[in-house]
Amino acid sequence: MNVAVKNILIEIKGLLLKEAERHTPEGSDAEAVVDQWIHALATNTDFYCDNSNYKPQSVKNLVCKILENANYFESSDLFYNIAFENLSLKPQSKPNFTFIDLFAGIGGIRLGFQKYGGACVFSSEFEKAAQNTYKENFGEHPFGDITTVPSENIPKHDILLGGFPCQAFSVAGYREGFSDKKGRGNLFFKIHDIIKTKKPEAFLLENVKNLQGHDGGNTFKVIVEYLHESGYSVISNVLNSMDFGDVPQNRERIYIIGFKDEANWQNNKGATRTSEFSWPEPIRLSKSVRDLLDKQVSEHYFYERFACYKQLKEQMTRKDTVYQWRRVYVRENKNNVCPTLTANMGTGGHNVPLILDDNGRIRKLTPKECSRIQGFPEDFKLPHIANSHLYKQFGNSVTVPVIERLANEMLRVMNKIRK
Repeated sequence: MNVAVKNILIEIKGLLLKEAERHTPEGSDAEAVVDQWIHALATNTDFYCDNSNYKPQSVKNLVCKILENANYFESSDLFYNIAFENLSLKPQSKPNFTFIDLFAGIGGIRLGFQKYGGACVFSSEFEKAAQNTYKENFGEHPFGDITTVPSENIPKHDILLGGFPCQAFSVAGYREGFSDKKGRGNLFFKIHDIIKTKKPEAFLLENVKNLQGHDGGNTFKVIVEYLHESGYSVISNVLNSMDFGDVPQNRERIYIIGFKDEANWQNNKGATRTSEFSWPEPIRLSKSVRDLLDKQVSEHYFYERFACYKQLKEQMTRKDTVYQWRRVYVRENKNNVCPTLTANMGTGGHNVPLILDDNGRIRKLTPKECSRIQGFPEDFKLPHIANSHLYKQFGNSVTVPVIERLANEMLRVMNKIRK
């Protein structure tokens, strides 16, 4: 790490913090505003600000003046090196397009779009532990409670991305949909409000497969109707990570994509972005779970000390299989891939993925191995937080290579990929 650059960033943030506090919405930290400003300067994109009292350009001019007076800003090109010097997962200095990352988790969807030259101009994630992991990898503290962020204050962007909370629609959850008592189902309507207010060129939403069947299909019908009424096309597909992401995980998720001003694309006689879009074809799985395992892991992950060990030892016989301890019995996943990684894995009980290592010892997957099974790059950093948080984050995340394939096709039909 370049310590000098790190110290400069600390000084810059100190200079901007007081001004940022004037623009910080309830449920977020001023650090999120400061980071957004720094990244916006570095990539020459729009500022977040309290639009009811300020104009983004006036805030940008003020921030530039503060930093110029301290000899920290001359141009976006030079400032880019300060903002992203210590990051391996950095955006392009001159982005091809912009996007926002809602319900961002640890940034799996962001990675898929940033790969093709996109710059994130706003991110939001409610959970503090996930914010820490996001900050560690992208140098950006996400905004917190998105429901308190006025939609008009969000910077303009080309694409809206959102893996909105799936618990309300999950087979493993309460199946309450929009009536979910914690309000998670209703978060879709915040996405809709941002789309209606900011009018991005396109969106990509991700959720559990069960979304399309919840309440006899009525929940999904409402989602489609709201998006259509805003002028967007809506196409969707369920993709399995092991078939479309070349990762050894049986993970089915629904992906919902739409393009602005194409709600009636099927009646259009000419070509549209929606009609030109093609869902990815299945690809042959080239990786096994064993290809992604660490050679040496801590004794913490082994199961000899647990009461269920005797039963596990009797039934776990194959090294090419991932097993699960299901409270009172052992489940063998006979398709030779990892079962769906879930938010509650690794916490000591239900759904924990188990393997036989090369020495015939029984252990659970490590957080880093879960990262690989979700297709995250090897240089994705795991912060020093409790493993329970890391397991939850990867269980809640997306399979990055699937997102990359969808991003590539969306950007192709939008003419956003530079030759």
